[in-house]
Amino acid sequence: MNARPLFSLAPWLRRPAETLYGLGAGADPRLRVTSARRSRAEQSRLYARFLRGESHGIPALPPGQSMHEKGRAFDLARPSVDPFADDLLPQLGALWNSWGGRWHSSDPVHFEA
Repeated sequence: MNARPLFSLAPWLRRPAETLYGLGAGADPRLRVTSARRSRAEQSRLYARFLRGESHGIPALPPGQSMHEKGRAFDLARPSVDPFADDLLPQLGALWNSWGGRWHSSDPVHFEA
């Protein structure tokens, strides 16, 4: 299981995030946590990359506006699967939303509390 980055999340978010990841990894063991808590510097780098058009359509917020910096968001993806065409992420997103989280198809890798 590649859930280690989830340890960086806010403590109250870890268990639901691990549960969601476990369900997804049960459907496809290739599922990975690609990001969890980020530093301001990491967010700045991702935002600059987004502004340059190098993020393959995955949006990034300016530093100070991302829930990743607060440990309240994580990203999931499958290697070699276009996240916008992935059939697993919307299923996980619907479940996440039903638990009170936030997920939207415009940023299919992003799961937020």
